[in-house]
This record gives sequence, C-alpha cells and structure tokens, in this order.
Amino acid sequence: MNTPSRVVLSALMTGTVLTLSAATMVAAQADMLELTIALGVDDTAFNVTTSSVFQLADEWGFYAKHGIDVTFIALDGTPQAVAALQSGDVDAADISLDAAIRLTATGDMPLRGIVAVGTGSPFLIASRTDITTAAELAGRSFAIADNGSLDHSLTQAVLRGLGVDPASPAYVSIGAPSVRVQALALGQIDATTVSFGTYGSIEGTEGIHVLISSEDFSDFVPAVSKFIAVTPQTATDMEEELQRFTLALMDASRAMEADPQRWIDAAVAARPDLDPAGIARNSSFIANRWCVNGCLDPTEIDASVAFIYANPDFAGVPVIDAADVFDLRFTTRALETLGIAAGTGLDSRS
Repeated sequence: MNTPSRVVLSALMTGTVLTLSAATMVAAQADMLELTIALGVDDTAFNVTTSSVFQLADEWGFYAKHGIDVTFIALDGTPQAVAALQSGDVDAADISLDAAIRLTATGDMPLRGIVAVGTGSPFLIASRTDITTAAELAGRSFAIADNGSLDHSLTQAVLRGLGVDPASPAYVSIGAPSVRVQALALGQIDATTVSFGTYGSIEGTEGIHVLISSEDFSDFVPAVSKFIAVTPQTATDMEEELQRFTLALMDASRAMEADPQRWIDAAVAARPDLDPAGIARNSSFIANRWCVNGCLDPTEIDASVAFIYANPDFAGVPVIDAADVFDLRFTTRALETLGIAAGTGLDSRS
C-alpha cells in the first residue's frame, strides 16, 4: 500500500527520515504514485531560495493534491546525483545542465530535463575580506562540493566571464554548502560559492564578505542551469508519475509567487538561525524567479545550451540541440491543465 506524500532528505542514501511534515499526513489516495529523486546538495536545511519548493510542495499539500508521493535523496553534488541515476537507485535527479549535456552528447547516459525550480542563479561568491577582486582568488583555497559539481562549474563560468583564469583558485572539495560556509567563517578556507540563502547563516561574520553578488553572478551563467532530469526510458515508463510531479511543482511555485508572506513565514519557522529581516530580503530577491511555468521556455533553453557550448571545456564535446536534452511534454501538458501564468516574473509568459 502506498504511503502519504512525503519528502525524505537522506544523506548518502542512508534512508534516514529527516522530515515528515504534518501537512501531508492525509489519507493516501487510492491511485497515489511514487517517485524517488536525487538532489545534488547534501544539505538538509531549508534553503531560502526557490529550491524550497521541493519541501513546501509537500508541507503545503501539493504532492498529495496531484497524487504523487515523492522521496528526495540528498547527495553531495551533481556527480553523486548522476551516479545514483545511473545505478537506478533513483528515478530522477536535480542536476546541472552542463552535466546533462555532456552525458547525453557523449552517449554515456542520455538524459532529458523535464522541469526546473528556479531561473537565474541564487549563487554568490563569499570570501575573506582581504580578497577584494576575483583576480585575487588566484592561489587561494576555494571550497566546492566536488569536481564537476554545479557550484564548481558555475564558479568557473563566472571567473571566465570576468577575465580570470577559472583554474587559478586552489579548489578544495569539502561537500555540502553548510559545511563550506562554516569553513569560511572559521577561517579554514578563503572563499566559496553558495546560494544567498546558505550565506545568510554566516552573514555579518567578521572578516567575511560577499565578493560577487548573486545579481553579478547571474550575469555570467545560463538562465537554466539546473533541472530535474530523467533517462528517456524513465520518461516513458514513469510518464504519469513525472507528469503529476511537474504539476505539483508548478502549482506550488504559483502559490509561493502569489503570497510572498506565506513563504516568508514558512522560511522563518524553518530557519530560526537566520535573521527574519534577511529572509524577507531574500523573498524580494526571488520574487520573480519562481518557475510558475516550469522554467523551460524554448528560447531560454536554446540560449542556455548555447552558453554551455561556449565554454572552452566543451570544445571536444559533440554538439547537440536543446531538443536532445529537454523533454517539454511534461511542462506543456501542465500548462494545458493549469493555464499559462502571466505577470512580471522571469518565467511568466504573456
């Protein structure tokens, strides 16, 4: 018998249940379907960015509403999320666009992106205050989740865009964002890339500052940098599960965009360690970033794929089209069901 919709965040696939919201303790629907998704972030804290939709869609009952029981497995970066997908331990994974393109183009594991939870980038580069320019990162210890992780690849794209050798920092793989910012706060590393939500936990620490803001970071990265990916076979075999999940995410994203105070209240309750004023500021920053239409606008995904191929690291990777790495049927059908959301957000459509 299927269980009620839930979100389980588990470190390194231990299966340890970390959260089970009361909001989803409802009678299981007779036709409730199940889906397991790997997240490439080994950090169980509520992140005050649009990625919070994964948890809030559960807490606010959107998974139950659409008849899907979702289990999330939190892992240490995109490479491990991809490995979980390859092994069949999960049905889908939230991974970086560049990883999906490389795997698909080389034939190692063809993937299709079906929906995203944020447009633009929530990342910033934080560093010790004696580092005042990106060029001064050369030779300094720079914490990343892992080689090839999303934070690593986007950091390199930003440095390249700023005219700085992307290999010049001394990268150190130490895992989860929360671990990286604490290492920075304790003076164990010199810089790191994390979301503005994660940075909030050390904001105001003496000797630490934001070297490159989220706004400036976004100028050098693709609009679609991460999405939920599946293999073509899974897209066929689990079409109904994936469709329900896509509907739930888009429905929840619309609720968050429509009622920012509701999101602020949820974030304040989930993150008592953060300054409520900082959470409110984050709410203003992400106000136009919710994926109310799934964030897979054809124009944006074409531009994002072109951006990835402009990276010198992709010089030897076979060129594929956006159609080879995105499957738009899920967001298309969700829009037919929910209608197209208009407005002023980056994902809104007229």
